[in-house]
Amino acid sequence: MSVNKLTDEEKNLLLRLSYIDLPTSYENSKDSPNLERVVSDLALMPDYAEDETVIAIQDYLQKPNNNLADLKFAGYENNNPNFKDLMDHKSVSGFVGYAFEDREGNGVALFRGSESLVNPGHLATDWKSNVEAAMGIDIKQQREADDFYQRYLGELSGERLVMGHSKGGNLTSHVFVNNLDDNVKSYVINAAPIYWWDLSDEQKEALKGDRNSFIVFELDPVSQLGYVPYVDKVVSTKPRESMGEVLNPFYAHGLANVGDFDSEGNYERCKTGSNWARDGVNYVLAGVIFGVSMSTPVLMKKASDYVRNVAPHVISAAAKGLTKAANWLRDESIKIITKLQNVTRELKSNLNSFFNDMIHKAKSLVGGVAAFFAGGSAAAAEPVIKVDIGRLRYYAERLQNLKRRTAHLNDMVDSLYWEAGLLGLDNVLRADLRTSAIDTRITQSAAYLNRTAELMQRDEAYLLNRAGSVR
Repeated sequence: MSVNKLTDEEKNLLLRLSYIDLPTSYENSKDSPNLERVVSDLALMPDYAEDETVIAIQDYLQKPNNNLADLKFAGYENNNPNFKDLMDHKSVSGFVGYAFEDREGNGVALFRGSESLVNPGHLATDWKSNVEAAMGIDIKQQREADDFYQRYLGELSGERLVMGHSKGGNLTSHVFVNNLDDNVKSYVINAAPIYWWDLSDEQKEALKGDRNSFIVFELDPVSQLGYVPYVDKVVSTKPRESMGEVLNPFYAHGLANVGDFDSEGNYERCKTGSNWARDGVNYVLAGVIFGVSMSTPVLMKKASDYVRNVAPHVISAAAKGLTKAANWLRDESIKIITKLQNVTRELKSNLNSFFNDMIHKAKSLVGGVAAFFAGGSAAAAEPVIKVDIGRLRYYAERLQNLKRRTAHLNDMVDSLYWEAGLLGLDNVLRADLRTSAIDTRITQSAAYLNRTAELMQRDEAYLLNRAGSVR
């Protein structure tokens, strides 16, 4: 089955599925059940036994020659906040992704949108980052969506399709424009728009092209929160049957409120492209969002994020002795930050000093390490090596627990960038780099202990075997 053959009705059902939590056994699972088995597992759960989406997909799978029957589960990641994940220091960004494949090597990734404001956890994850994404600020869910795509679709030999609704549409557009060389395709419904003004010309043309489908339901408000000169279809919704539905401004945003589909699974009542009324509203709202995105606090946040992202590359170049490359990165970074906001002469000087200090410390650190190894003293050879393999594995596990705590600390440090701004960036970045370095060393140390345990166990078995043969 080609993913291009998925109908509008089938894509709608898959996106409705993206709002359902799969059983925890599906995370990191190596099994590949088909979609019918996945939905059957959901139907056995008390929360979903009478769920409209589960029932709708089960009914659809009974139709002959449907394309969903060929899909097999490939991957699932749920980073919604819960007590267990907080204790394990796992990511609680709110990102949720699903991956399916078919027997021909084609793949589909689904990204969930924002969830209920009633849950305080979603308020802290989804809705705060909704505002940031609308302003063009890089958010963690976007990075995790791209990682998810690379993990489950990046190496496929066939076609790749990414899909999303609401905020999931924003994540989908982010993945799409950043992986254009993969010939990936995108399909979104009522998507929160990606920030238009930071995109390259190639990315803008791709959003307007045939590989991207931007579907909106008539009167949907969310898809207006950004500049969208690439609407493909405006689809009618079901009639509003109650006063609550009439007064609900987000009625048209719901996936289940779509109008009818024809016998081929296409939208029955829709218009190609946008219309003058929608475009007029879009120009006004997009103008407001652009104005806010150019305010000083937002620009300070963008500048802080940029320096934070480029700093490790400057350090890496300096550490490798590539002084010219490090200096070039420093100069280009200052130029970009100068364009982002009216940087004072004093602040520009402080930024220059900050980068120079970073380059100097990186070079000094590498020089010290090299001197240590060059003049290193060789340990005296021991006639007998006594190693407790069980203790090696025990300490490796302790390090893994410490790594999870360090990752949580890293996330907490990352949250300080918004408050610090450029003037306080050096202190936050110094802490960020230190915790990141610790995390790297912990990973290396744990891998070393585990590898040592494996080698010792293997050599011990070999020696015992040789000793037995000598007897």
